[in-house]
Amino acid sequence: MTVGVIPAWAQTLERTVQWALRHWLLFANGLVLLYGGLPWLSPLAHAAGYHTLGNIIFVIYRAFCHQIPERSFFLLGYQVAYCHRETAMYTTLFIGGLLFGLIRDRVRPVSWRIGGLLMLPILLDGTTHLIDDLLDIGFRGGGDAPGTLNFWLRMITGILFAIAVLIALYPRLDRDLRTLGTTA
Repeated sequence: MTVGVIPAWAQTLERTVQWALRHWLLFANGLVLLYGGLPWLSPLAHAAGYHTLGNIIFVIYRAFCHQIPERSFFLLGYQVAYCHRETAMYTTLFIGGLLFGLIRDRVRPVSWRIGGLLMLPILLDGTTHLIDDLLDIGFRGGGDAPGTLNFWLRMITGILFAIAVLIALYPRLDRDLRTLGTTA
């Protein structure tokens, strides 16, 4: 092999990496759709009689979510494999990611401080729920059903978290990864 000649496989790999970096949002939205959509397949699988598949999906998500029935949606009589807050987060992140793709050239990232402030409510809400659940002291009374204060706090904090990611992180990723994809 001659010095300085790049093998064809390496050139193909480099072009593939450049393409992937320029199209990072496609992968991000696909990942969010997969991770955020799969929990909804669990109740659909149960309703269709595929209980093993429904149970497998539910068990996989147990590592990532408390799955308390009162804090989860139900579809066709079966529990979705994650909670209200995660539903709000991943739905907002997916829809926001699609919208970001339409306006990405006109969006500038907000400061990390603003992003952090938007994430603060989920930290406070999640921490108070955790303390209340562990100590069973009842200061988060009022119920967990849709329409209650606790439900709306979980939904709003999930949405705010996703907005923080969309306006603080996505524009930075877009700027940096698309630039790498053209110069790599």
